[in-house]
Amino acid sequence: MSLDGPRAILGWGSWGEMVMAILGTLARRFGWGYGRQQLGHELLPALNPTELPRGHIPALDAIRGLAIVVVTLYRFGGGAPDAARSLEPSWLVHSLSHGVDLFFVLSGFLITGILFDAKEQPHYFRNFYARRTLRIFPLYYFALALSLVVLPLVGGSIAAAFSPIAEDQLWLWLYGGNVLQSLRGEWCLGPLNHFWSLAVEEHFYLVWPLVIFSLSRTWAMRVCLATAVAATIARVVWIKAGGNMVAVEVFTLLRLDALSIGSFLALAMRSPEGFKLITRLAWPLLGLAALVMAVMAAKSMRLLGLPMLGWATLSGLLIVVAVTAREGSWIAGVAKSPVLRFFSRYSYGMYVYQNLLIPILAPLVTAPLLAATLGSDAGGQLVYCAIMCAATTVVAMASFHWLEEPLLKLKRFF
Repeated sequence: MSLDGPRAILGWGSWGEMVMAILGTLARRFGWGYGRQQLGHELLPALNPTELPRGHIPALDAIRGLAIVVVTLYRFGGGAPDAARSLEPSWLVHSLSHGVDLFFVLSGFLITGILFDAKEQPHYFRNFYARRTLRIFPLYYFALALSLVVLPLVGGSIAAAFSPIAEDQLWLWLYGGNVLQSLRGEWCLGPLNHFWSLAVEEHFYLVWPLVIFSLSRTWAMRVCLATAVAATIARVVWIKAGGNMVAVEVFTLLRLDALSIGSFLALAMRSPEGFKLITRLAWPLLGLAALVMAVMAAKSMRLLGLPMLGWATLSGLLIVVAVTAREGSWIAGVAKSPVLRFFSRYSYGMYVYQNLLIPILAPLVTAPLLAATLGSDAGGQLVYCAIMCAATTVVAMASFHWLEEPLLKLKRFF
């Protein structure tokens, strides 16, 4: 059994080499290769056997579009803790919440790739932080100002929804909303509860550039794997110790596994050996992970927070399959879907505004009201979901073109 490939990928002795070598041997033994002939099934698209594309990767736009569609359907389908609903959501709706895991893995994959490729370029830190600031801060702080300053002045039910957040607003201005939620063990930020994930990503952006700059690719990969394992163990320990479940969902140190998995894949696939092994294993492992997670979701199995690692792994494999699909294959066609790429463009705004719109539009439309009008709980929820998805998309489009896009043009200076 040759260990040259695993050694080149991880640079580890004994355990790391043994695990990667076993996976590589299984891949060769069962024909988990790149072409249809090797895979033996017309439904599996041939994979590109060369290297990870650099620069803009259209397939990742589709992944981002898929993630925002999934999260939006979860929220307006009645799955979110503070969602307006006319009936109890099914396990399938609840499972859509893991679109956030897909966002996290995608962020880790994209940001780590950008940072690693820019290591030798001048103004490494300045360029990264300037570009992130232009992308993230304008919309984030506009939404905060709207929610904490403007909407409480409107009065009525809208003011009632947003005014209570004011006493905790410092946490939000400092990207610490998830810390407050973890300390209190409750969803205490009303229409801004979903900002927890933005805080997690911002914490990652603050620290990760230094990690990638300071370490070699091999050592950075080790840190990624160690972080993913540590976050998973920390969740188990926290739950066993009686810690609150909100912290399991939102606290940064307990959610780093998804970001770390995306980061690991970005680094591993930047070597010929890593690219070859990961793409060879992607399809069979994706099928296995999808089956396992579907069973867990259907049975509502929480298992001390371990399914989070499973969803992150599934998300990572989906990204690998998308970026390595052969041109002309069906999955490459999906990756070029104009619908998914449309939603990708407006995904940040859609995520930020969607929960805000629930109380803003509540005087006009709610799921229970529609259910009573239509005489069907399911019909009411479905129509409500469609209306709110459309409203979110329109608001996000306006925000992008009037607020975000003009400032994004400044990125050319960095």
